[in-house]
Amino acid sequence: MRIKSLVALLFAAFMAAACSKENDKVIAKVGSEKITESYLLQKMGEIPPTAQNYLSTKPGRKQFLDIIINEKMMILAARKSSTARSEDYKKRVSVMESELKSKLNYYKDYILAKMWVEELRRDTVKVTDSEVDEYYAKTPYEITVAHMVMPTYEEAETVLAKVKAGADFTKLAKEKSMDKDNVRLPPVMFGEFMPELEEMAFKMRPGEVQGVVKTGLGYHILKKISQTKPALAQVKERIRRILEKKKFDAYLAKFQEKIKVEVLDENYK
Repeated sequence: MRIKSLVALLFAAFMAAACSKENDKVIAKVGSEKITESYLLQKMGEIPPTAQNYLSTKPGRKQFLDIIINEKMMILAARKSSTARSEDYKKRVSVMESELKSKLNYYKDYILAKMWVEELRRDTVKVTDSEVDEYYAKTPYEITVAHMVMPTYEEAETVLAKVKAGADFTKLAKEKSMDKDNVRLPPVMFGEFMPELEEMAFKMRPGEVQGVVKTGLGYHILKKISQTKPALAQVKERIRRILEKKKFDAYLAKFQEKIKVEVLDENYK
């Protein structure tokens, strides 16, 4: 227990030193290079936990510092060598700088978008309890559907005719659909389904088959499996997310009116 406590105290001391650059204690110097407590803490974090107990002893700390000093010596020697002036080294550094810059730009965009969305959720797209209640009063149902999607209207019409003549919907979908692995879809509430199919799906009766409806994925045929009415308490937060997304999409659509969007590659139109 004493050794573990000592290790904990040692790390606490390092952490305290790392919190302030001004108060960062210099442990050793190698030429003009300083080895500080915060740097040692960083390097200690790379050591396996099994060796941490040894680092809590004076011989362990001394040996660890010797390793760091040797590392600094190698770096200083390398900086003064012809390798540091070679084209190969400069090229590798340039590639790394480019990659790091790209990653930094990605992270900056990511964190900015994340913070922006969080701000919108607190204000612009915030959903009230009364809005949730009103939405549930109008659309309280959860439905389950099976679907098949065909590449052309003619093929979809042919398949639909076979289903209406008595062919098994699921079997035919697994044979003919472009989405064979997702015939029966997860249960959805109004607002969670594809907009082009939503109105039709919710108006259908359980067991009914309808189509053909075109979406960006192809030509769809639907079979309604079930329709239930879950309690409001069970789906309240789910409805909140639906309404929040609707508000967010509307906000983004309004913003997009000011931005020109062009798809230039024919393969993506």
